[in-house]
Amino acid sequence: MEPSITLPTPQAHRDTRSWHFDLPFPYRIGQDRTRVTAHTRDWVRRMGLAPDDAALRRHDRYDMALFACLSYPDATGDGLDLVADWVSWWSVWNDFPDDPAFIGEPGRADAFFTSLAAVLDAPGPQPGRLPADPHVRAFTDLWQRWTDGMSPAFVARTGKNWADWFASCLTRCRQRREGVVLGAEEYLALRELTGAVRLEMDAAERAGRYEVPDDVLRSRPLRTLRHLTTHVVNITQDVQSLTKEELAGDHHNLVIVLERQHGITRPEALARIHTMVRGYTDSFLRTEAGLPRLLDRLGLAAEDRSPVYRYVTDLRSLMRGCVDFCSASGRYR
Repeated sequence: MEPSITLPTPQAHRDTRSWHFDLPFPYRIGQDRTRVTAHTRDWVRRMGLAPDDAALRRHDRYDMALFACLSYPDATGDGLDLVADWVSWWSVWNDFPDDPAFIGEPGRADAFFTSLAAVLDAPGPQPGRLPADPHVRAFTDLWQRWTDGMSPAFVARTGKNWADWFASCLTRCRQRREGVVLGAEEYLALRELTGAVRLEMDAAERAGRYEVPDDVLRSRPLRTLRHLTTHVVNITQDVQSLTKEELAGDHHNLVIVLERQHGITRPEALARIHTMVRGYTDSFLRTEAGLPRLLDRLGLAAEDRSPVYRYVTDLRSLMRGCVDFCSASGRYR
């Protein structure tokens, strides 16, 4: 028997931006929003990502700096700037994998994502030789800052996550072009990569200038917490972006996948998702409670435990920040 749940009002079935996800994590927002908003606005212009007034207005409406302040409320200075710049760059091309003109032109998607992935293996900065493509130029800048001062182990791990993300976006383009229909399990497996939550987790370490020991990251409890966080971020975002994506003809959304696969109504699909998210957050809290015992078993010194606890706090912020951002940003209107 499923647990009793309190669903949003009927109006929320029509306006999914009003859908209420009761995540058991507090609302938090960084205090540097005004400064980082101005910084990122200047950065997208310098990188050529906002070449005209219309593109700049779009950037302002999306307000991706708000995402950085909500999802990384403890980040400051260059770490916060990096996160805001990254998600602003991402928002510029995020609709490409669903744009018929982009995916329909032979070789265009392959060339785009291959050029981005090539930056990961490129030599260090070469003065006076910046890439001509603004997307590649911006990513070159991001990657250099993303890895600056971090350990080789972190660089290798995050480099793989970046490469996997680009590859998943290309897979999504191919599936959209070929009209591939996914079931819920297949969809969630792909969404785990296309949603870029693994990179959001890496960004937490980079922004905070800390690193979680590899043996802790590989432990079953941490893998569980990361997996649960990924699902909560991706699924709540799917619900709150549903109206925008339907208007664009984008079916890369769990609500639509569940409706099609099970032949259920929208309210029924949303109720299922609400129950799924509640199960994920319940599991997160239970797993989190066992972390001190895990660190005892691993023999981790007291001074080495702080990055682990900070990381889990950051995972909480990623989940709550996504919900709060999606309900506020003009990106979903």
